[in-house]
Amino acid sequence: MIRSRVAVLAALLLILAVPSAIAQGPAKTSAPNPARNPAPNPECPRWREVFAGMPIRMVSVQAGSRSIALRVKAADTGERQAGGFQCATPEEIKRHLILFDFGREIVTQFHMQNVPAALDIAFVKEDGRIFAILKMDPSPTELYGPLGPFRYAVEAHAGFFASQGIRQGEARLVLPPAR
Repeated sequence: MIRSRVAVLAALLLILAVPSAIAQGPAKTSAPNPARNPAPNPECPRWREVFAGMPIRMVSVQAGSRSIALRVKAADTGERQAGGFQCATPEEIKRHLILFDFGREIVTQFHMQNVPAALDIAFVKEDGRIFAILKMDPSPTELYGPLGPFRYAVEAHAGFFASQGIRQGEARLVLPPAR
């Protein structure tokens, strides 16, 4: 009985220690590790070109009595929407936001394949209401989407929306009138 208690305690300590080790990130090593640093995706030159070619737009978010001006890259074509932040650098992700405009409300999901840093994504209804904000972690397989249709999505580095006081259900995306 004591051995099983010791084993349970050891397992519990291991379970508690693993999340903090993960949060601290991988240990620094001098030798390259192919499992940790896979070969670059051969599609990256294409996605980098798509990212660089996204036009810049100004939009704003109404959060309570505040209006927050945002400079966004516009993912306004299928190619740009497919590219998003794929193969962007963590520094580019910190500096830029991407606005996805699907032209009408749709139901779809986003992936984080080839994205090197966690993102926040705000899902926006046709009328501009931000109804869901999710955190997306880098993953080759995980899919992220809200419960319901949306017209717009805004991607930013993880923590961006909270740092600006933008909360789901309380904020609205405002786009300039179409020309």
